[in-house]
Amino acid sequence: MDMHSFGNWLPKSKAHVNAWIQHLKAHATQNPTDLVKPVQEFKDLVDNDETLKELAERMFSYAGNQKEFTPLGTPEVLSFDEFIVLLNAIMTQAPECTEYTDPQTGELNPCGLIGFPINALLDWPMATPAGYTFFSNALVNQQIKKILTYWSTFLESQDSRYVLVTDDLNRTPKVLGWLNPTAQREMVGVACQATSDPALKALPFEHFFQCDPSDKYYGFKSWDDFFTREFVKGVRPIAEGDNIIANACESAPLQVIECG
Repeated sequence: MDMHSFGNWLPKSKAHVNAWIQHLKAHATQNPTDLVKPVQEFKDLVDNDETLKELAERMFSYAGNQKEFTPLGTPEVLSFDEFIVLLNAIMTQAPECTEYTDPQTGELNPCGLIGFPINALLDWPMATPAGYTFFSNALVNQQIKKILTYWSTFLESQDSRYVLVTDDLNRTPKVLGWLNPTAQREMVGVACQATSDPALKALPFEHFFQCDPSDKYYGFKSWDDFFTREFVKGVRPIAEGDNIIANACESAPLQVIECG
């Protein structure tokens, strides 16, 4: 069975995602904290609504019952209560640059990010019939919005910059700071995908992006500031013409349809 997710917000390797979740579990167990306000409100909402509580239980149990169909044979998040604990842990974490070598195949998954960590936790439950109904609920969506707003405040703070400079090469998956030379080369490679000149890939990160290499954090004020970094003026001319589609960011079309 070919298992994949649209949008490329998660690594293609399910083993990579599961290894990341396993570490998040260990981190949350070793560093227990009180639930932040919007996560506690979300838990209270579900616990006090019999319909939502039943849907939450069903979506995780259904995902667990389908474990023989999953790529690794088991879903990593087994209950709503466990999901809440892991969701709470994410609230004070910024997306990391991770690298993973599959122990069974030896395949290297190069530097990348769990682009939207909450999706990693819900990859299976959200796709179940109960999960679809649960996340279509207006009250659930209102609370999810509060949670994302809370997290976005952290991602806009200086506290989120630790992922730019912190390496943990002994972790699984391996973590590299986003300003690690290896990660910088990966980002330069992506920036050069629109050109056929191989020499550009040898140029430094600061040739492409507005930054200050003399500063520990290259002048970036937060994770969000780094993630929305700007190109050096003139380094990537924007194509023009009636038959040209210019993406607003490093993105790709999901579907192309010809109109008659």
